[in-house]
Amino acid sequence: MMTKEEILERSRKEKKDEGTEYMMNRGRRYGVMAMSSMFIILAVFNMYQGQDNNQILAIFWAYLGYESYGMYTVTHQKKRLVAAAAGVIAGILFAITYVINIMAKG
Repeated sequence: MMTKEEILERSRKEKKDEGTEYMMNRGRRYGVMAMSSMFIILAVFNMYQGQDNNQILAIFWAYLGYESYGMYTVTHQKKRLVAAAAGVIAGILFAITYVINIMAKG
């Protein structure tokens, strides 16, 4: 078991600023909420206008996949790795579908 002094020394050596970490995590949380809200608004608008959502679905799923991968690198939880693979694959497939649809129209 580590003593209090050992824990404090280890924390000092890591050179992490907890205030900065907190700020960045909070910023990411708000960023994800804003991105998700904008995604929903654009998806509903596109559906109402008869447009496809493949391009924004590609961005959305790729983001979620890479976010899960980042979590996996810290936690090493297999469910995070599965979510990462699924998100990235979904993002790639939606991007391919978008490109195919655009090329077919041209």
